[in-house]
Amino acid sequence: MTTFAQGVSVLHRLDQFQPPALGGVMQANKPVVGGRTSTGELSAGLFYWSHSRFVGDFEFGLHRHEGFEIATFILEGENSHYDTATRKWATLHAGDVQIIRSGSGISHNERVAKGSRAFQIWFDPDYHAALALEPSYTDYPAARFTSRTVAGATVTDLISGDGPVEAHTEGLVVRRIAIDAGASARVDVGADRFTLGYVINGAATVNDSMVGADDAFTLNGNTTLEINAAGATDVFVVSVPNHPSYQPVRQR
Repeated sequence: MTTFAQGVSVLHRLDQFQPPALGGVMQANKPVVGGRTSTGELSAGLFYWSHSRFVGDFEFGLHRHEGFEIATFILEGENSHYDTATRKWATLHAGDVQIIRSGSGISHNERVAKGSRAFQIWFDPDYHAALALEPSYTDYPAARFTSRTVAGATVTDLISGDGPVEAHTEGLVVRRIAIDAGASARVDVGADRFTLGYVINGAATVNDSMVGADDAFTLNGNTTLEINAAGATDVFVVSVPNHPSYQPVRQR
């Protein structure tokens, strides 16, 4: 059951979108589909978020994207990728990030190894304007990302103004926060933003709301994210402006 407390909405795993296992191999849960959370909340420039586990090897086959900016974050295992911009295969490993700026259109294929786990997240970089841009694709290995220590937490900035990832989506910030058991982390997410977090592993209270592994949460009007970890906890956080300079495609 979805719970609400202290300006936080918790989307427990079973409250998220639950598609059938693809090919009997890919098991997914999705806190955001089509520009809304699974509770119907508008998610601004965050258009889609899928968390996938693979219980066997899987190949998606060549398929096309356009307009959206598509980021894949490898949590475990590996994902080999081919696209029609680079015309070559490349392999991503745990901690690596891939971004497809699909622009006027790009086709790609993915081969995912058994035991892999990943987020694929679609962002709206001004969809209709993006259709006029040349597509591009970039891999970012884990070694390119730097972390900082905040009390008992390690914060890795995956997409931000100072990070290596070149993203067109306005004001996009993506962080991964690892918190030691019994420790806490306080992170400023800024005003007038839509912020959604996902618990990769562990259990914690987020602004006084309890969350566990595979739960997601949104902040409603809060400018500070406070996480108090019951055990070692790993949280992934995406934040975008509530009101970007363009109208998100879901709201047109």
